[in-house]
Amino acid sequence: MRRWFQAALVLSVLVIAPAAHAGWILEGSLGKGYQVSNPKGATQTNLMIAPGVTFLADLLRLQVGFVGDLPDVKDSKFDLQIRPMFVLAPPILPIYGRAIFAIANLLHNNGPDTHIAFGAAAGLKFGLGPVGVFAEAGLLPRSIASNIYWAFEGRLGANVTF
Repeated sequence: MRRWFQAALVLSVLVIAPAAHAGWILEGSLGKGYQVSNPKGATQTNLMIAPGVTFLADLLRLQVGFVGDLPDVKDSKFDLQIRPMFVLAPPILPIYGRAIFAIANLLHNNGPDTHIAFGAAAGLKFGLGPVGVFAEAGLLPRSIASNIYWAFEGRLGANVTF
């Protein structure tokens, strides 16, 4: 049984390796959310620039988003987030999934400490050559002072691959 597993692993590497070239991607997007747990309400609009690297003919992406939270909600200020993300984007289908881990409130303008967010998003993507556009919806719960705050976020953006 072990030999079959080893043979399958070697064969998989030989089949996948030619398609495993890495490329680069740069995304820019605008997001807006709504917190559904108390206190309920709109979250700050944010702008994100997310450079990253693509693998397996653009099937997998590792990206790091640099997010600026705009002060468009009452009693809010400009703040920064960093969002490491893992994206699974089948090249043939116009859909994708994104796993997100976020470190928010880096400037501590909206509270006493840094917030941790984690979640996922799914979206539609359309492109022509190296340029594409996308729309996604995600769930990004935030952990603040040992409490979980549930928020949905919508995002529109564009990307270019190199």
